Amino acid sequence: MTEAAARARLRRFRAHAAVVYGSGLEALPPGADVEDEIAYSDLGWPCTAVPGHANVVRLVSGVAAGEAGLRLALACGRPHLYEGWSADELSRPVRDLAAAGVSRVVLTNSTGALRPQVEPGDIVVCGDLVDLQAPPAGAEPPRLEVCTAEAAQAVAAALVASGASAAGTGGVRIGTYVAVAGPQFETRAEVPWLSGYGDVVGMSAAPELRAACAAGAECCLLALVANRAAEVGSHEEVLSRGAAAARGLSAGLGAAVAARWPGLIRP
Repeated sequence: MTEAAARARLRRFRAHAAVVYGSGLEALPPGADVEDEIAYSDLGWPCTAVPGHANVVRLVSGVAAGEAGLRLALACGRPHLYEGWSADELSRPVRDLAAAGVSRVVLTNSTGALRPQVEPGDIVVCGDLVDLQAPPAGAEPPRLEVCTAEAAQAVAAALVASGASAAGTGGVRIGTYVAVAGPQFETRAEVPWLSGYGDVVGMSAAPELRAACAAGAECCLLALVANRAAEVGSHEEVLSRGAAAARGLSAGLGAAVAARWPGLIRP
């Protein structure tokens, strides 16, 4: 299949929003009916070799959002800076989705908790992102706004009301995401410094958020807490510990999208 044909299939689907899944978070939400599936390689997107990523876009309809059903493009796979991809390559999926008419993007990822009030199993709705992946241009790293405080609160409330916290093992919180380059996990010595910037830490999302802003797309960032920072030894542990949080995300995804963008589905 040519890239042009793959992009045409994506455009014809007319998704209400796109979701970029982090490591091990690809569970289908309730009511989802898979109408089509497009390989990243057909779209010319970078493919990750990290376990827990399928490298396909699943086009699904019927995702439960109150009494309505959403059409979502689920990007199941995320390459990373530490694999050698450039920020431009990492942002191509978001740029292509925007070019296909998808102007709303939910970014998800598995993260480590930096502050005591954040627990493994929690879903953290991140209103802003501190970008430690970008070269510093001043005394402090860039802080990127994901959404307003009001929007973050609406998403958090919708997740709680949908039973997302009951489906997982923890609660729903609002916080700040810190993006680092990886691939090494943070050390115990680094955690106090990182916690001065935010609540959770991960190795993705910054290039995609920048690309979405440049394309005029709006974002929502949901961080699934797999572990306490510096208390995990391998990626396999992250996948295992994030499984319960992934169930919570799946249960509340439609409600979160509808809360982030009220009036998304009109009669």
